[in-house]
Order: sequence, then structure tokens, then C-alpha cells
Amino acid sequence: MGGNKKRFLTLVFLAVGAMLIAQSVFGTSGAKKPSALEWYNKGKEEQDAQNWYTAIEFYQEAVRANPSYGQAWLSLAECTYALGEYDLAISYADTAAEYLKNTTAIANLKGFALIGLARLDEARAVFDKVLTRYPNDTDARFGLAELDIFIGKISGAESYYLDALKRQPESRKALLSLALVSYELGKTKAAKEYINQALKFHSDNPEVHYFAAYILAREGAWIEAEGRVRAAIQLKPGYDEAYSLLASILYSTMRYQSVVDICEYRISRDRKATSAWYLKGLALTRLNRIEEAIAAYQSGLEIDPEDEIMRTAMEQLVCSYLDIEDTRRTKWAQWHSKKAEEFSQKYQSLQARYEYKRALVLNPSSVASRLAFSEILLRDGYPENYLGQLRFIKEQGNESRDIDDKIESYSSLLEGSLSNKWEIDTFYLDKTRYRIGLYYIQPSVQLVHPDSEQLTSQMLAETLSSDGRFKVSAYTASISGYSEAFRLSRQGKQDYFGLVEFEENERELTISLTLYVARTGNKAAEFKVYRTGNNRYANALRRMGQIVSEALPKRAKIIGRNGSTALIDFGKTDGAAKDMVFNVIKKDKVVTQDKTLGTIFDEQDLFGTVTITNLSEEISEATIKQKGFYDRINVGDELIPVPETIETTAKEEAVPVDKQKPALITLIKSIQ
Repeated sequence: MGGNKKRFLTLVFLAVGAMLIAQSVFGTSGAKKPSALEWYNKGKEEQDAQNWYTAIEFYQEAVRANPSYGQAWLSLAECTYALGEYDLAISYADTAAEYLKNTTAIANLKGFALIGLARLDEARAVFDKVLTRYPNDTDARFGLAELDIFIGKISGAESYYLDALKRQPESRKALLSLALVSYELGKTKAAKEYINQALKFHSDNPEVHYFAAYILAREGAWIEAEGRVRAAIQLKPGYDEAYSLLASILYSTMRYQSVVDICEYRISRDRKATSAWYLKGLALTRLNRIEEAIAAYQSGLEIDPEDEIMRTAMEQLVCSYLDIEDTRRTKWAQWHSKKAEEFSQKYQSLQARYEYKRALVLNPSSVASRLAFSEILLRDGYPENYLGQLRFIKEQGNESRDIDDKIESYSSLLEGSLSNKWEIDTFYLDKTRYRIGLYYIQPSVQLVHPDSEQLTSQMLAETLSSDGRFKVSAYTASISGYSEAFRLSRQGKQDYFGLVEFEENERELTISLTLYVARTGNKAAEFKVYRTGNNRYANALRRMGQIVSEALPKRAKIIGRNGSTALIDFGKTDGAAKDMVFNVIKKDKVVTQDKTLGTIFDEQDLFGTVTITNLSEEISEATIKQKGFYDRINVGDELIPVPETIETTAKEEAVPVDKQKPALITLIKSIQ
């Protein structure tokens, strides 16, 4: 409620300057005070031009002059709805209803505002009530269609739009909505037909040309798309969304200098246009103007420090091109260290670890970040890993009395550890069990963050690789489709390959990963993660890494043997528990299953079992039980838990259907 009140006061205080505006609009030389109708007419002009703030000021003057002016209250509701202030829009709509009777516009607007507040059942009740009294009302059908999109019933939304079009064959909103929905359903021909109808009936409307350009760009028809978006700009010279789409089209057609020029034009009109800074950075990178690209990203991040994808793009550029010794890396790494400290103070260890790892990727030589990371490991109950980090710091030439004292203290404390007993340094232990390739199909056009699939593939590879069981590589170039990924993964001798998809709007995002068995090409599992709010990109990546790690079956190896005792590379960090039993399979004889995330082996390669008796963080001791008369168990043999349980469906992230198409919902809601 506090936030809503603040927004309400902000909008109300806009009226303070209305008298100054009145002087410029109506003059001051003894003229009579403007009437409510005059204020309203000026507000309508500004509303038609989508100058929402100025329109609100004029409408507020209108209702101040005539508090019973119902149409002005309704227009206030429409403008505040356009600004996303849904609670306030409902309040204005309720006031308008006191003075305007027998109009469905108020109820429909209230219904759309309720959708914006995610009060979907209330919104449906409003639209159903309107249609009960007025069966031919098209706006109520638009509302029900939008609700169906929110709950994943896109074909149901299509039916409502078709009903609306039957009643108003030239309806711009119905035609554009049908074009978008049809394209989402794979009905490309129908989508183009609806767009052509919209162009026929509304050739003077810039929005129609904009959406025509968008659909053409999705199809890769770049020349036609560019023509349409330029037509939109000619009809509406200040159409920033059209300039943004044009820049994305030019980026997709590799005209990078033109992209830079358009982005600079957008920035000159609105320095806070972070999407322009982002795309400028991408284009400058393609032009190999690295320092200028970094500067563009920095400017954008100064405006919006929480633009995680822009920060990711800059950091990947920094890691690829700047020397490790570059002093600027320290500053950029500190941003992650600060976030890690905030998470650590809240005892959110997983988030803190993630951020410290990001800091260390940017600035690997940071003793402070590595020490802080190691302290979290110690707090989480991993003293051996803590000691390993301290020793690594010292090996890099960063000696201090404090570090030496801690090493001495914990070395003494852990003197009886398994790593000391078996004389093995677990810090450098290779636990790789799965080789995974990540690939992406470049979308024809992206409205928020172009190249986000590429960035997400690389970040997901980095996140998954932090689990020592996985060796994950992200293919840097886009692929043509599934068959190319299948071929590349087999050539790369990978166990699985994954196709990464990314969809977002300004507030939400969804990451999708489909894993296939590289040996057979069969689909093994699908995962989706949805996030909104602060840190949504990092949280989505971290969660995706977690559910994939949980879904892939555990595997281990025998790395040492002494009589009937085996040393295995499976410890507490891997989920080890006392009395856990593993099948022992001959070295290199475990293969992936054909159609799921699992492993198989030939019964003749089963040599016995081992049972964990003593465990530490990264390794464990286990008692050997051979199968048959001959002891054939050796170092290097593979271990599979008994019984091996795979619950990939249960491990998948449950993403609400209303969150799986954030880009489509945003586009539908933007149609005026």
C-alpha cells in the first residue's frame, strides 16, 4: 500500500505545474479561466499522442474545474492504466462510474487493470458480466482473450479475437492480436493475412506498420521488415519502439555502424534508454571496437545497474579481451562481491557463493573475494574445502601471517582426514562424469536484449560447470537447428546436448533447456525456470543449474584401493551418506540410456558392490564386496548408486503457464 500511495502522490503532484501549462496553452492576458471542457480537449490531444503525463495534468484540471466530469475521470483511468498504475486506474474508473451510466468502457478498463494486478478471476467475472448484458461487446472479448493467453490457452484467445473480428471486421486491435497469436500457434500464413488486412484498413497507423515489421522480422524477411518499420517512423517520427526494432533488424543483418548511429540517436533523445546502450555495445563489439563497447555498457549500467543481461554482456567481453592485470576488473568484480556480502549477511549461502564465483571470474587474483568465498564454505560445514582455498591463495604467491596461521590451524585439525590418510589433494580432483554441449538457435529478432540466447548459453555453461561432475561447453555461434546440434555433439563426443531458449519482457524471464542424448539424438528431459523481481537472471541461472544437477544420476569412480577398502571420489558435497551402496562397473562400460537421463551397463561388466563406511567432503572409503569367485575390481572402475533412481519429471521446475510467454503477453498488451 505504501508504494501505491507514493505513486498516487507522484501523479497528483504533477498537477502542480498545470497552471504554468495553462498559461502557455490558453494565454494570460486577461482571458477567462479555462473551462473543464477546454482542459479535457487538450488532455485528449495529448492522450492521442501518447503523452500520458501531460494528458493526466490536463484531465486533473478538468475534474478540478468540474468534479462530476465522468468522461475526464475515465480518461484519467485510461492514462494511468497506460503507465501501469493499475490500482490508481481502478480508483479513477470507480469514480467515473458514479457519473457515467450505461457504458461498458469503464468495466472493461477495470477488467484490464485487474489483469495487470494478476487478479485474473475478478477480471474474468467483470468481462463475463459485460458480455451477459452486451453480447456484441468486442473489448470484453479482448479481455477474455488476454486472460486465456495468461493461462496458456492461446487457441482459446484466438477464438475470442475471431469473434471480435466478426463483429468489427476492420478492428485494428483484433487484426493485430490475431496476427501475433496466429504466429505463436505456428499459423504463419494466417498471421500474414491478418497483418495485410490491418495494413489495408489502417495504412496510416504507425502501430500497424510496426507489428507488420515485427512479424516479417520473425520470419527473416529483413528487407520488407525494414521497409515497414521505416514507414512507421515516417508516420510517427518520435516512435522510439520503432527505432529500437529498426536497430535490432539492422543488427541481425550485420549493419553494425548503422545500429550504432540509430542507438546514438535514441540516446540523444533519451539518455535513459538502456536498450540503446546495450545494443550499441553489441554492435561496437561486432565492429571490434572493444573499449568503446565497454564504455557503452558502463554508461547503460550507470543508468540501470540491475540490467543483469547488459552486465553479463560486458563481463563476457571483459573476460575475452582484457588482460587479467587490467585494474578495471577489480571495480567490476566488486559489484558482485558487494551483492555476495549482502546475501551472506542474510545467510543466503547459495546466492552468495554464486556472486563470489562471478567476482572471481572477473578478478581471479582477488584475495579478498576468495577469502570471503572460503569463509562461506567454512560456515556451511566444509572445512576441507576451506583449507583448499587457503592453500590455493598461498600457492598464487599471496602469503600473509594470517593465512599461514589459518592453514596451520586447519591442517592440524584435519590431520586425520581421508585426504591425508590416502595422500590425495582433493582440491585438484577431476570428478567429470558428463560432457554436455549447449547450443542455441538465434531468434530472428529480439525486442529487449538481442543475443540473449548466446549470453544465456555461455552463462548456463559456466553455472553448470561449477558442479565438478559436468564439463559443459557452450557453442559460441548460433546453429541452424536440432540436426546441427546433434551432429556437433556426436563429433565432440558429448554425452548430452542441450538447446537453450530464453524469453523475457521488462519484468519477467523464462529460461528453457531441452536435453538430448548425444548417442541417439532422443529427447531426454525438458526444464523451464521462470523468475521475476530483483536478481531474476542470476536466480534463474542458478536454479537451472540446480535442477539439472539433481536430475542427472550420480556417478563415481574408484580412485584408490587397499585390500577390501576402496577410496571413491564421492563425498558429502556430492550427496554421500554412510551405508550408501554402489554397483561397481568395469571402466568405460557405463553408457547413457537411449531416451532418458540415466545410465546402463551390461550385466557381465558388473563386478560387485562397494558400501560407504567413512566419508569426508569430496571422497569416501567403502568396503568392497566382489561378485563371483574372482576379484576383478580395480582403480578406475565406475560406480552407480544401488538402486539408481531417476526422477527427472519431479525435478523439473514447475513454471506456471501464464509465465511461459512473457514476450507475447507484453506485445498483446501494448496494442492501443
